[in-house]
Amino acid sequence: MTEASKDVEKLLYNLRGMEPLKELFWRELNYDRADQPIPTGSWTDSSRAAIAENPVLFATAGEDNSFHIIYCRLHSEGRLRITDERILINRLIRDHPYSLFIFSDALQERWHFVNVRYEPTVDKRRILRRITIGPEERLRTASERILLLDAASIDPSLFGVTALQIQQRHDEAFDVEAVTKQFFDDYCSVFRSLETELSKQIHDKKWAHDYALGFLNRLMFIYFIQRKRWLGGDTEFIRSYWNAYQDAGRPRDTFFEQWLKLLFFHAFNNDKGVLNTPRTQYIPGDVRKVLSTAPYLNGGLFSENDLDRPGQPFNISDAQLKRILDFLDRYNFTIAEDSPLDQEVAVDPEMIGKVYESLVNVSEEAEERGDAGIFYTPRTEIDLMCRLALVDNLSNRIGADHRKLLYELVFALEPNEKQASDAAVEQAGLWNLVRETLRDTKIVDPACGSGSFLVGMLHILDDLETRAQRFLGESEESAYERRKRIIGNNLYGVDVMEWACHIAELRLWLALIIDAEFEQSELAVRSEPLLPNFTFNIRCGDSLVQEVAGIDLAHLAESGLSASMKRRIAKLGAEKAKFYYCDRDCEFHSVQDALQAERSLFNEILQDRIANAQKQLAGIGSQSRQASFGDGGFDKPDQGSQADNEKVEMLRAEKEAEIADLRRAQQELSSVSRIPFVWRIAFAEVFHGDKNGFDIVIGNPPYVRQENISDPRLPREKVTVENKRDYKDKLALTTYRDHPDFFGYKPASHKAANKIDAKSDLYIYFYFRGLHLLNPTGSFVFITSNSWLDVGYGADLQEFLLRQCHVKLIIDNQVKRSFASADVNTIICLLSAPAKQRNAGSAHDARFVMFKVPFEQVLSAVVFQEIEEAQQRRSTPEYRVHVIPQSELLERGLDQPVGDEEDSETTSKKGSGPFIKVGKYVGDKWGGKYLRAPDIYWTILEKGKDKLVRLGDIAEVRRGFTTGCNEFFYLDEEKIKQWGIEEEFLRPVLVSPRESRTIIIDPATLRYKVFMCHKSRTRLHGSQALEYVKWGEAQGFHKRATCRSRRPWWDLGESHNGDIAWAMMHAQLHNVYSNPHSVELDHNFFEILPSDASHQGPVASCSICSLSILAKEVLGRAYGGGSGPIKNEGIDIKRFPILDPGVLTTDLTVLMCHRFRALTTREMLPVYEEVRQPDRKALDEVVFDVLGLTQGERDAVYEAIIDLVTKRLSKAESV
Repeated sequence: MTEASKDVEKLLYNLRGMEPLKELFWRELNYDRADQPIPTGSWTDSSRAAIAENPVLFATAGEDNSFHIIYCRLHSEGRLRITDERILINRLIRDHPYSLFIFSDALQERWHFVNVRYEPTVDKRRILRRITIGPEERLRTASERILLLDAASIDPSLFGVTALQIQQRHDEAFDVEAVTKQFFDDYCSVFRSLETELSKQIHDKKWAHDYALGFLNRLMFIYFIQRKRWLGGDTEFIRSYWNAYQDAGRPRDTFFEQWLKLLFFHAFNNDKGVLNTPRTQYIPGDVRKVLSTAPYLNGGLFSENDLDRPGQPFNISDAQLKRILDFLDRYNFTIAEDSPLDQEVAVDPEMIGKVYESLVNVSEEAEERGDAGIFYTPRTEIDLMCRLALVDNLSNRIGADHRKLLYELVFALEPNEKQASDAAVEQAGLWNLVRETLRDTKIVDPACGSGSFLVGMLHILDDLETRAQRFLGESEESAYERRKRIIGNNLYGVDVMEWACHIAELRLWLALIIDAEFEQSELAVRSEPLLPNFTFNIRCGDSLVQEVAGIDLAHLAESGLSASMKRRIAKLGAEKAKFYYCDRDCEFHSVQDALQAERSLFNEILQDRIANAQKQLAGIGSQSRQASFGDGGFDKPDQGSQADNEKVEMLRAEKEAEIADLRRAQQELSSVSRIPFVWRIAFAEVFHGDKNGFDIVIGNPPYVRQENISDPRLPREKVTVENKRDYKDKLALTTYRDHPDFFGYKPASHKAANKIDAKSDLYIYFYFRGLHLLNPTGSFVFITSNSWLDVGYGADLQEFLLRQCHVKLIIDNQVKRSFASADVNTIICLLSAPAKQRNAGSAHDARFVMFKVPFEQVLSAVVFQEIEEAQQRRSTPEYRVHVIPQSELLERGLDQPVGDEEDSETTSKKGSGPFIKVGKYVGDKWGGKYLRAPDIYWTILEKGKDKLVRLGDIAEVRRGFTTGCNEFFYLDEEKIKQWGIEEEFLRPVLVSPRESRTIIIDPATLRYKVFMCHKSRTRLHGSQALEYVKWGEAQGFHKRATCRSRRPWWDLGESHNGDIAWAMMHAQLHNVYSNPHSVELDHNFFEILPSDASHQGPVASCSICSLSILAKEVLGRAYGGGSGPIKNEGIDIKRFPILDPGVLTTDLTVLMCHRFRALTTREMLPVYEEVRQPDRKALDEVVFDVLGLTQGERDAVYEAIIDLVTKRLSKAESV
């Protein structure tokens, strides 16, 4: 810590009144003196009521003193109200746009330094970021950040230091992410050190990892709650506890064993009798008194668990503990979690989620985190998704005619917005219905991780219920009681990683106690634990696969339950609720009792299902006899009777297989020590009561590519190719069972007629499972990779959504990526629950929304009301929305055009909705066409509907060859000379776009030649080529999979040297080439072979022109999801629109080819420069003339290309 930081820290520590504040800014931070009271005569009564005296502008900086430091003393004593601060800032900022606002309570003991993040547009929502100063605050981070405000440290521009420059410096100083990163880096260092110390003692790295994480969570929880003064009134309790240990002269390295364990497992667990026994007399009397009055926490966090008992003794050294405490003491902890518009520059519980993101795996290798696929969702996206889900679900259940009002209610963030919307709800007489509906809303995150979505929902539900209670005039619950009820009744989460569940519980506990108003004396005698047990709300298990010994337990518990069994399930749910509230009448005295009750219930359900299935089997036997004997005669059955018999036998086989599975499941269940997670057992009260499923499914499922999918419960070292394949098969089977009609699944054979694409990434399976968990009026909101919108494996999900759901919103953001640490671009989707009736979704319109500003700026009811009211494509400064009927989307994704509509078959039955043309659904470019495509793209398609064709309709598109062994087949000059291979076997080859800087591929500039040999070994006798082949075999190249499949292995087959070469990857250049010298093409390129040789010139010209650049940007794929380059697969290139050569006159063809040749020999430029070149524009003019584009539309093409490319590249850099 520098001397300057220490000076600032000292002033902050003694901040009582205006004099230290003036000294801070006038002397230490070099601002100019001022003393200007700000008049409030024109202010509203509510604004004036918030302040104890007129605000004062007491310091300035910059040219014309245009940056202001303004102080406001509030009326409140003690706690500073953020609502009051926002009201005052909204009033003051009109006259003081570049300012730092400083607030204090009436006694000038507690302070907020508030930065309003600069936005160039004044009507945007304001994001407030604050640093808190007060008696209980740690000030090291605060002093370091405030020192950055030093006006003398800002380099002046040509015209001096401007107010905007000072504002930008303030924005940097109050950057929460900078503090987050520093804390995280320090946390990682401490965590790894602790993990290493533990691992050396127990020699179990996984245990060491999990215990270190759990231990630090316990300590961090104490750092949070000591701010509540519940530990002897000491906001520095842990440091005082450590100092007492140091002063007591106890043996070295006993703080962990003799002091911390006493605190964790006795003081916090209401087991305080041990404090009066001889074995704890080493604890000083004053410290023992504090421990005896410590709050009864329970909840599981401070209960001894299996990690605390690894089977061998272990310890944490004093040196290690000192390092941990020194680290934690450097930061300021706040229990309050930030909202998107209000952020504190401190460590809040959300930080635990970010720690979880990066410490989720045992290994330190970054790629293992990628295997887990867990990336933390930013708070703004969480808030947006929660609000969208609640609006949608409330309108589904209360009535769609109230949707506009519900948007205003749920999206009210500012005090004035809440006041207006609440009054409107009251006028409509809806408060009681809204309140009751909210209380009955069941919400689940099936991959809850650190619980971010659950915490986000808790905050919004708590706000809405508080407002409802106020208007209904009821005696309000305390914040603690209300939040405890919301968590227990409304929120559910599942995660496959046990420590993820613990962290989710931890964040919910902290969210619960933030506003808990308990005196320490009350806590000391409280018999009920302060923290409820979240065991039955946050479950550890695999959300996708629930098996025991190959038996799928999830679907065995689904349907066909007797009335008595439903009563048993309802009773279990009631007992679990009693357990949550620590009701003394509860049958369960421990978590183990409740889990045993679940096991017994599951066994009874299986027995109930067996009995039911046996009755059905007996009924099938009766049908079989009737089918055999008809009216009692013995005539030979006719064809109809034979078909009936076959159907009956099939039903019999299915029922017998079901009974066998049920009995095997019973047997396996009795042999396992721990009941596996099963949705309909763990949350029986949700699925078997009136609900019949969740109201809202929300989340951010793991980002795991298909090749990395494995059983998440297996340690990495036990993952094999075989068990990865087995797990993917189970995922597919689960999906078929969830949606049997769509996939044509037959339970007797366990086979599906329509198989899910094996290349599906893991989140695809979460979509299908999540939709299955909804009740009929449910709402589904996910944030996932956008890949499924444009790639082949997304076709299954696209078709399912179009046929059986309502695609209400698919949202992208073109200016900012949601995940900094994931190489992926994301979309948010809002979907309805799937309808049972096939093609029911075809009656709806889908809406695709591309936002042009960060999400913080569109958290507005008005924005989403406009989007939902749009009936066609619409563009505003904030967003672009594309509205399209789902039936039309379905037809556009068919694999081939269909004949005249009146002659075509349909897949619809009577009453099932619109007629849908027949054909296999292969997918469509939803992301490219409906999200990224600018307005001009659709203008071109409309104007060119009789002049454009798909490239694949007039040309063959083939990928270059895959050698399977580039180090053998590609030779540079040195290697060619070394082996002396005959010239007839060597051909120039283009391997990378970097090798050709011009459109025409010049063989002389290429680095490699490819070994192209079609001769047999016998015909190669005596040649240097044969010697080279033998050398390759000595290296084992012939055993590689691709090589082994060829005969002979060195024969690459036919040439790939088409006249047009289209690169797979495009970053800044349009990598499409003319290949007049027949250079061979690597698999990084596609060759374009026009069906009509006379079309070669026009096709090449159109492939180079700016229309193709636009099509590539719209219809291409973001490579890796979010890394900048765009990828074109062959199927994409075939779909690109191109001028039909048949519409060109001879003169136009000649002119086009002439202008094409004029630009082929110069060096290619980045696209945003290329489209400005006169020779390119000359070529484009021919195409634009044919399409009939106006000058404004031609300009729009270039603007769209530059915008798409720039945003694609810059979005890869954004976080």
